[in-house]
Amino acid sequence: MEQIKLVDLVLDELISTRQPSVSVRRVFKKKNVDYTDELIRSIEVILESKSLVNDYGKDSRGYRRFALSATGQDFIKTYGTYSKFLKGVESENKKIERARRKKPYQTHTNPDGKPPLPYNPQDESFLQKNRVGLLILMGVLVLFYIVSKITERVV
Repeated sequence: MEQIKLVDLVLDELISTRQPSVSVRRVFKKKNVDYTDELIRSIEVILESKSLVNDYGKDSRGYRRFALSATGQDFIKTYGTYSKFLKGVESENKKIERARRKKPYQTHTNPDGKPPLPYNPQDESFLQKNRVGLLILMGVLVLFYIVSKITERVV
């Protein structure tokens, strides 16, 4: 198994166990994981470097015991697993690299060397602002004209 999955395995065991502290070696024995002293040491270094565990000395066989620290509990609540944390870090690094590769925005200067003014749209004219009202007024005037012609003929 790769280190990331092993770190997740140890953290999961530290969360689910009812014992105050557990050694990494016993977790690997319990889960039937092939391990070496170097692998155990690398997992312990990862856990300690992120301050996820507190060292509680040695057990009866001389193996280092660890318990989940307050930082580790917050870490688990925030990220869930170590692999999700690493995926988040990787995506953030990609975003940073994309931002670094972007070319800065170049503004074009006027012939006199001054920077351009911000865009301000033109104000609408009176006819554009009151288009609907004027159409209604025209409709009323046309109807008034029609009604006046009809009443002239009748009278």
